[in-house]
Amino acid sequence: MEGLYEKELKGTNGHTISIADSSGNTKKKLAVKPRSDGVDIKLTIDSALQNMIYDAFQEDKSCSVAMNPHTGEILALVSTPSYDDNDFILGMPAEKWDSLNNDERKPLYNRFRQKFAPGSSFKPITAVVGLGSGAIDPNEDYGSTGLSWRKDESWGNYYITTLHDSSPLNLENAFIYSNNIYFAKAALKIGYDNFMSGLNKLGFNQSLPFEISVAKSQYSNSDKIESEVQLADSGYGQGQMLVNPVHLAALYTMFTNDGNVMMPVLKAKQNAAPNVWLQGACSADNANLVREDLMKVVSSEHGTGHAIMRSDLALAGKTGTAEIKTSKGDTNGTELGWFLVFTADPETRTPLLLVSMVEDVKNRGGSGYVVRKDKLILDFYIPVQ
Repeated sequence: MEGLYEKELKGTNGHTISIADSSGNTKKKLAVKPRSDGVDIKLTIDSALQNMIYDAFQEDKSCSVAMNPHTGEILALVSTPSYDDNDFILGMPAEKWDSLNNDERKPLYNRFRQKFAPGSSFKPITAVVGLGSGAIDPNEDYGSTGLSWRKDESWGNYYITTLHDSSPLNLENAFIYSNNIYFAKAALKIGYDNFMSGLNKLGFNQSLPFEISVAKSQYSNSDKIESEVQLADSGYGQGQMLVNPVHLAALYTMFTNDGNVMMPVLKAKQNAAPNVWLQGACSADNANLVREDLMKVVSSEHGTGHAIMRSDLALAGKTGTAEIKTSKGDTNGTELGWFLVFTADPETRTPLLLVSMVEDVKNRGGSGYVVRKDKLILDFYIPVQ
């Protein structure tokens, strides 16, 4: 932040050009440029929350974004592991510099500025696009296909797999059980053009209007989704889908603002009205429908986010486990764990939207590992009543 606002914080020196006598006394001032003091800049960051998130994840390769879901104000931005930037002021020993650069955990790598495979945390976005295009009927039962499915023999040996089946397989249960097959089928129903145009309207392949430059979210490594399999995988956040965490957090604000996506902001302004980034990103009815389903992801005993449920607080959330591997049969790949949770009651006195991503969660509980960490943070920020 100091780098971003260097000019405003530092101010400028004043200058005087004058004629002086032999004793150095000013006889006449020819030109005067008064000094300009630096200005105070107040951030939206909550330092206590920032510290808590860092402490919770400091041993992980992770990033987190905390936001006021109603205003877009950024409350915390964290990337771990990190380093002490005071070490740079007078110059650090070569050994320290080498240790930072050679650390396989990449402490100098700012993860919240990058883009990652979102896995199932992307499913609410697929739902919004599908509901808006009319391709998804939330009450339609897609029918049970077990834990693996392919469209037909044209896919060869490629199958979509999921961890949990449900009956009926409608939108609500697809969220609760995080069913990949449902969202793969939904993406195929939406179709290439509607899916890509829907995501373009949600800021994909565009720069995020934010003080800190972050990577553009994408749905393909090229300018379009190339195949039916890629389209199906994209529906549940895999394929070539890569999303920036700040962008994803902003998109989730549509579920608390009647379908409007709030602009993320870091610079606090007194009595400033919240700025909408994407007006009518989805209809109010569709935003409320998805929010209700995401609340069941937390409240249902079968929900993947049930571990964070609280009796005193209405919460909505979505887990995600993104597989990072070279092929479908790769058993040595790693996993990214995601969890997004937000206060779902507009009357909540301390509103919060929290997005966390942790690398290498395979064999550590997947996204459940992230849910447990985020519960610690949530309970600290909004104490149980």
